[in-house]
Amino acid sequence: MDAWSSADAAAGDLRHWSSPLDVAFVATSYDTAFEPVRDQVHARIEQLVDTYGVSSSLRWALWIVDDLPAVRGFGEAVRSAFTRFPALLQKGRLQVVQLERAASQPGGVKGTALLEGMRASLAAGPLDAVTYLNLNLKVNVRFSALGVREVVSHQADASVGTRAPNEGGAARGARISGVLKSRVFAALAHSLLPPLRSYPDTNAPLKVFSPNAAGELVRLARIPGVTLDCEWLVILDRLGLRVSRFPVVWEQRHGSHPPWHLALSSVVDLIRIRRHWLTEENPCSKH
Repeated sequence: MDAWSSADAAAGDLRHWSSPLDVAFVATSYDTAFEPVRDQVHARIEQLVDTYGVSSSLRWALWIVDDLPAVRGFGEAVRSAFTRFPALLQKGRLQVVQLERAASQPGGVKGTALLEGMRASLAAGPLDAVTYLNLNLKVNVRFSALGVREVVSHQADASVGTRAPNEGGAARGARISGVLKSRVFAALAHSLLPPLRSYPDTNAPLKVFSPNAAGELVRLARIPGVTLDCEWLVILDRLGLRVSRFPVVWEQRHGSHPPWHLALSSVVDLIRIRRHWLTEENPCSKH
């Protein structure tokens, strides 16, 4: 069964789950500048409705963190897109979280913003899972069903997407520069962070966490930028939590480019993660 068929089957299971489920989906402004934000938000909501319905066993909510200065209009565009779905908005299924310290550049505080969105969703009421996804449309929400099913069935404390072909995933339309960037980053991450060597793809933009795992990440994570995925996986490893993987199909979008301006800070972050999480005796107990 290919990734799409597996995702369809998982979505069907979740729509008819034996008990009600509540799942939060959290996204930020990262990597959205190349297409109209309103269109991306609208498409994401439609994908959620198509995947999980609006009155099935799984009750989803989309939490978008406005982590850019107001002059850039990101939050305004998100709120405008939300108005196209008045019933969902009225029921509290569409939420905007305002980040107090806005990013100086897109992607600059993606880690901080996602943690704040997760914190807000956890505080809003009991959840069965928390999902992190990118707002852009490179990976369809449908694939999240594979990870959500793993977490709500208590097969894993976290389930993370993978684009690796040997794990059933795929990356389509990537430019040579993007492939090179990903391979170099993966090599560095695997070299500096041994717990990540079993992950061919550390950075796939779709990850699902149990409320406990999400709460631990909110409590412990400290990387503010785009290298958050590596830190989160290391934290899960240090806590001894069960992590499974599920395939995703990633597709390049016209106008999107590798974030070369974040390359140096990402390397510095890898060193920071290694120093904090792999050299301190038990950093988890100090927070």
